[in-house]
This record gives sequence, C-alpha cells and structure tokens, in this order.
Amino acid sequence: MAEKSEVEAQDFLQPWKLSDVVLVVEEERLHVHRAVLALWSPVFERMFTSEFQEKDNSEIPLPGKNSCEVKELLLMIYPSTAEKQITEENCYFLVKLAHEYQMDGLVQKCEDFMVDKLKSKPNGAIADLVFAQTYKLEKLRRASLNQAHNLNLEELKKDEKYDQIRADDLKEITEGIIRRLQGELKEAQGINQQNENKINDVKRISQSVLIDIKKIASGLVSHYNLEDIRFTDTNDYLTILALLERGDLKCDCSSRRVSWYGLREVAYNLQSLKSALEFLISLEPLSKGKSNKKTNKRIL
Repeated sequence: MAEKSEVEAQDFLQPWKLSDVVLVVEEERLHVHRAVLALWSPVFERMFTSEFQEKDNSEIPLPGKNSCEVKELLLMIYPSTAEKQITEENCYFLVKLAHEYQMDGLVQKCEDFMVDKLKSKPNGAIADLVFAQTYKLEKLRRASLNQAHNLNLEELKKDEKYDQIRADDLKEITEGIIRRLQGELKEAQGINQQNENKINDVKRISQSVLIDIKKIASGLVSHYNLEDIRFTDTNDYLTILALLERGDLKCDCSSRRVSWYGLREVAYNLQSLKSALEFLISLEPLSKGKSNKKTNKRIL
C-alpha cells in the first residue's frame, strides 16, 4: 500500500516543511505557512502584508473556532497527492469558515457539492435555503427554491426553519407550489379526458355488439313457429331459447328439421356476454364521481 503524503498525514501540531506561523485554536497550536493562507484568503493576505499587528506575529489566535474544523479547512487548502473530499459532514462548517476568511474557491466547491446533494435529499430544501440566505450562496438558494416547489403547503409550514425564510423567497416557494399543482391538475385532466374517450369508444362498440346479440338470438328463434309469442327485447329471445331446449315450450316444427340441442348453453353464453357489455356501457369516468353517474337506458 502506498504511503500517505506528508500533507495527508499532517495534524499540524508540529513544525513541518518550513512552516512559519502558528494558528492558536482552542488549546492547540497549528503550524502552517503564511504563503498558503495568503494564497487562499484575502483576509490572511491583508493580515500578513498590511499594518496589522498579526503581520510580524509568529502566532495568530483564532478565538471561537473549533480546532478539528480548522484542521479540516487546512487539509482542504493544502496541496496533496489525494484531494481532500467535501462531505455532508464537513461542508457546512467549511462554508462558514471559508466565508469568514473569504476563501471563495472553497466556498464554491462546497456550494457545488451541496447543490448536487440536495437532489437526493428533498426534505432538506428549506434548511439549505436558510443556510444559502445566510452565506449568500445564490446557486444553492436557487436549487433549494426549486426543490421546495415539490413540497405541499402543510409540509412547508411545519418545517422548523419556516420562520427563517425571507419574505421574497417564501413568496416564490408558494407560487412555485401553485404552478406545480396547476400543472399536475392539467395533466390529470388530460389523462381523464383520454380515459373518458376510451370509455366512450368501449360503449359504442358494446352497443353495436348488443345489437348483434339480438340479431343472433332472434335468428335462432326464427327457426321455430312461435307466432303466438310477443317479443320485446333480447332477453325474451334468450329466455325462449332456454325454454325450447328444456322442452318447457311447445312449437309447431312439423315443416322443419330443427334441433333444440345446445340452445340453453347458447342462451346462457349470449346472456353473459350481454350482461358484460351492459356493465361496460354503464361505466363513467372516475372524475365524475358516483353522484354524477347517470343511469343508462337499456337500448335493446
């Protein structure tokens, strides 16, 4: 396994590679290089080149800072064989430190990481928006606003950072939510119209087939001399077919060679098909609801 470079293994607690200044953080003394700090930070550059008291000081106190966080910052700006990675754990405090010391390059890298991370963390949109507002991260702000458009109003108001959203950003979020809902409604209406068209097509086909069923049933019955029976609809024909096979209905067929065998099964199948088609004809689009459902008249 390859050995780590000196920077990768560096904890900055001892002098190394011509280090020429010490940052005093909490109770630790971190040995660093003026040139590296000045290269990344205009704040440190002014410190070392202007008439500030730190110009010739060998130690520079950083009150209120966390030593682990400062070390992480140093590892980000020092060159090494393996670039230090920005992570979800370090990006927020790195932005705070980099923003304070005007390390714009590091702020940009952290912001890019946070924008990309936001895609997989939709529930963090409001927190990142407030963070972006605080540190003037416009790219993260825009990405957070766009992500917040996917929330509903209840989720938005329940967010613990809701009260920290700027008025103009809150207005943009609510308008974005409304536009999204309008788009979803329009899409749903389009889908419903397509479904309604399909249902109407099914109804037209079903009505046509019902007419054919009546023709089939009446054609079968026409083979028998049943002049005394009055037919009104398809059900009459189907009932007659079943009665003929069972022998419950007498007819004068002396002049014809006919067979009654299988008529009841034919009648049963036709009746089942008729019932299924009538059910299809009774269908209504879901958007109309049960209260608007109309009773279809039997057409045969």
